[in-house]
Amino acid sequence: MRKLLSVFVLFLVLCLSAPAAAETNFAVVDPALFQEIGTYGGELVLGLSSSPRSFNFYGIIDNAAYTVLYNILEPLVEENPATGEIIPGLAESWEVDESGTEVIFHLRDVKWHDGTPFTADDVVFTLEHVVMNPNAEGNSVDRFTLGGKPVRWEKIDDRTVKAILPSPYGAFTRVLSHALIVPKHKYEPFIAALNPGVEPGTINTAWTTDTPLKDIVGTGPFILTEYVVDQKITLRRNPNYWKVDPEGNRLPYIDQLVYLVVQDAEVMLAKFRAGEIDRITITGQNYPSLKREELGGANFRVLAGSPVSPTPSPPHLAFNWDVEDAELRELFRNDRFREAMEYTIDRHRIIEDVYNTLAIIPGTPVLPANTAFYNPEIEKIMRPYDPAKAAAILDELGITDRNGDGIRELPSGRNFEITLTTAVNVQAHNDIAVILKSEWEALGIQTHLQLISSTLVGQRRTSGEFEAIIEAFGNQPDPQLRKAIWQPGRSLYYWHRSTMDENQEPVLENMVDWERRVFDLFELGEVEMDPVKRKAYYDEYQAIYAEKLPVIFIAKGMELQAVNNRVGNVFLKANGQILGTNYTAFIK
Repeated sequence: MRKLLSVFVLFLVLCLSAPAAAETNFAVVDPALFQEIGTYGGELVLGLSSSPRSFNFYGIIDNAAYTVLYNILEPLVEENPATGEIIPGLAESWEVDESGTEVIFHLRDVKWHDGTPFTADDVVFTLEHVVMNPNAEGNSVDRFTLGGKPVRWEKIDDRTVKAILPSPYGAFTRVLSHALIVPKHKYEPFIAALNPGVEPGTINTAWTTDTPLKDIVGTGPFILTEYVVDQKITLRRNPNYWKVDPEGNRLPYIDQLVYLVVQDAEVMLAKFRAGEIDRITITGQNYPSLKREELGGANFRVLAGSPVSPTPSPPHLAFNWDVEDAELRELFRNDRFREAMEYTIDRHRIIEDVYNTLAIIPGTPVLPANTAFYNPEIEKIMRPYDPAKAAAILDELGITDRNGDGIRELPSGRNFEITLTTAVNVQAHNDIAVILKSEWEALGIQTHLQLISSTLVGQRRTSGEFEAIIEAFGNQPDPQLRKAIWQPGRSLYYWHRSTMDENQEPVLENMVDWERRVFDLFELGEVEMDPVKRKAYYDEYQAIYAEKLPVIFIAKGMELQAVNNRVGNVFLKANGQILGTNYTAFIK
């Protein structure tokens, strides 16, 4: 490996290099994740608000599936939960050449859950044929494409792989931390490029919920052993896991990890109070009563984290720019209309009533806590609650109550009606929807609430079968990690899906001028290595979002959890961050 000589390369080293491999195959977990050394045994029970629709990480967009799979599969590099720093994962070390375009990864000597050795073949297969598969519904093509050229991967030997980048990429390892490696020997039959006669979309049929569980294998801390649809998912401890605690004890501590599927939030809370679920995310409405119970001697603790974490995802309001109704389609694409609708959102009331003050006004969409990338200038652009201004803009657009019945008519003369869709099993979204309905109807907009399961919301969002929607997508330390959402023409830019073709490739001619500018800003930001210049690109994108409102961000709730006292190593840091991984948790 050539010597790194310049300041430019020093920056790359800071971003892309890792400590040298340890003499043993074990990796000691950061002591910051431990309040105490745990004991072995027991069962940790968590809740899920919906059943996974698949166990195919790259074949579906499904948060329930992701929650489970992060216990099973692992990436080459990881984010330290305590610091956010990139640390070794399945790659125990790596080096970058002086050009910043070649990275060599040295792999751990570990095995898949079925005993098959993990090798460079698995890495190259995953990153060439799965992550970059245009037919995979949950692919990451956009994250691993620079200037229209893909990152390429080469096997050097069984324990070594090389990444060849089209250009230096400051967010490369951060992006890699979200690319879970799958077993080639289980996935290969589903890949059309490697199997003549296999249809391209077959990749999305891998690891469906009726797949024999013995075929769903990873390298992670837990092994999938049971799945009962709409009831529970059970995983057992991987006895050969490669992480150890600060005293050298092999992780995880718990024998069994169980997810109970409970779609009703009140039932979920009741099960927690009864001790049937050990750890749950709670709402601001639940926080005061649970805190009183804790102080009164209940067998649980309530943790109020500051809004420093990407989770919970901040909800936003979006209108469908490609809705079938031509008149609504034209209206939703009108910048002035979306400006009017921002004036209808009383964020302070929502923070008070929905989140019980345990929330902040969000960024657009970078979180204010993300000091590396947040643009505070957007606060001067965001429009405060002002129904009179909203009404004036609607009047300006010719949307007025012409017959005096209290309902505004569109220029065509028909009533102005909007169906607002959101997830019935997400209480905050329900409550926000009720408030918006009240505000809109006070303005003369007839509003119909469509409260359906989060699974159906995801399906409607993907298919474009909605008019207005309340959704929530997370934020990440680096904006590039959310390129698939916020860059026009990408797979999750769902409110204007005509900016992408059937292969989820951008269609530039279908973008309005400012969308094209945002598209270009992401392309510039991903290859820029000067952090000051890079931030300037993302500052501009945030300002455009605040001005043009492709979506309207509503609030960012604080991270609120309740944890049974029998669970150890789940705790609140001094900076307001809640720490507690499944592989460091233990039962007291």
